[in-house]
Parts: sequence; structure tokens; C-alpha cells
Amino acid sequence: MNLLRRVLYLEAALWGLKGLMLAAVPSWATESIAGLQPSPEHVWLRVAGIFAMTVALLMVLVAQSADDNWFWTWAFVFAQGNLTLLFLVKASFAPGGHGTVWWLCCAGSALMTALLLWGIARAYADKQPT
Repeated sequence: MNLLRRVLYLEAALWGLKGLMLAAVPSWATESIAGLQPSPEHVWLRVAGIFAMTVALLMVLVAQSADDNWFWTWAFVFAQGNLTLLFLVKASFAPGGHGTVWWLCCAGSALMTALLLWGIARAYADKQPT
């Protein structure tokens, strides 16, 4: 159960940081860090940032009651796994030199999905009677 908690806290920190960057400084986060083209409208990036911070808070809540609610982590696996697929598709069809950013996002997201699955497997094994 400790592994699952640590993974959830790590993911919560990452989601919270990404969400804060998107909500507070969307143009800096997308243009300077990711090297993407400037966007005339930042409201959708800010909305995504707010939702990312909300997911981070939910991860902390699940981590704090992981002994009883470890199975709620499947919701985060669903989200992170779908982000991995989205990044994979985007990286495969990215124009110009922007594919590297998407491949890095895909690799990071796949790693976090794998960590969540590993944490769930360990939590499930801990819950089984011996």
C-alpha cells in the first residue's frame, strides 16, 4: 500500500505543477517550455490547468485513504492511459520538429501509467488473504 501512496503523491505533485503552470501562465508553459505555436485564446489551457489541479487534489484524497479506497486508482489509470494514447497519436503525426516534445510526453505518461498499475498490483496483493 505504501508504494501506491507514494505513486499517487508523486503523480499529484506532477499534475498539480502542470495544472498550476497552465492555469497561471499558459503562454509560457506552451510556447517557452513545449515550443508550440502561440495561441490567440488561452482560456482552454487555463480550464485544463484547473482540471489538472482538481485531479491532483483527488489523487491526494485517494492516497490518504488508500487502505480502504485503493481501487479508485483505476480512474487515474484510465486518465493517464488515455493521455498516453493521445500523446502517442500526436507524436506520430506531429509536423516539423515538434514530435520530440510529444514523444517525451508520451514516455512520461506511459511511465506514470505503469507506476500506477504496479502500485495497484501491490495493493491488491496486500489485500489478499494469505
